[in-house]
Amino acid sequence: MNKLLFSTLVGLGVGGVGIGLGGFAAYGIGRRADKIIGLLFAGCSGMIITVLGLELLPESIATGGIIPTLIGILIGILVIARIEHFFHRIVIITDNPRRSQFIRSGILLALGVAIHNFPVGFTMGAGLTNDSEIGLDLATIMLFHNLPEGFAISLPLIFGGLGGSIIPIIAAIVSLPAGLGALFGSSFQRVNPALLSSLFGIAIGTIFYVSWHELLLQSLKMTRKPGFIISLCVGAFSGIVFTIFL
Repeated sequence: MNKLLFSTLVGLGVGGVGIGLGGFAAYGIGRRADKIIGLLFAGCSGMIITVLGLELLPESIATGGIIPTLIGILIGILVIARIEHFFHRIVIITDNPRRSQFIRSGILLALGVAIHNFPVGFTMGAGLTNDSEIGLDLATIMLFHNLPEGFAISLPLIFGGLGGSIIPIIAAIVSLPAGLGALFGSSFQRVNPALLSSLFGIAIGTIFYVSWHELLLQSLKMTRKPGFIISLCVGAFSGIVFTIFL
């Protein structure tokens, strides 16, 4: 099989499968957990922010340095804040403000993960072209990495009233940048590390802002502080375990 086609299909496959599996796990839990929405949001926030700090941030700095990473993070926060402002002022998704908030959170998280998947797919595509073993290792890491992200994206969408049929659609959309990144990685094989770090930084800033502003703060309003702190710590611990063992 043509290497470009193979890399693209691997990028699409691991991105879509990881997001999809995490999404269906959220669907199975979310339909039975209306009374603990805030606790689940706190746990997701703790997990995602921990993974950002322990895995994505060091990976970005190692790729192209701390300055491009910090610039990317700042750009990501500013851009997603403007997008969120636009959503709040113009986009009316449902006639229920709470459901609209959940759906908006899921969409913004999906946007952040999609941005993150492009540089990861690029690195994976370059690895598959130059060293198939390294490329397949990166593909495996990407598959497992997308599981918690798929869970975090889908949970607010499920609580927003969307059915399980939305999960394959979200998985397909979020996996597209991974496939495109793998295609470009296989074609060019090398890109400016500072540019990759900037892309990683934009993704980190975007996902962090949404996790903090759309999930964590909402969770704090929904739950009592003891339960919030416990759930946040459990999520953070899950993120640590995930980072160490996967």
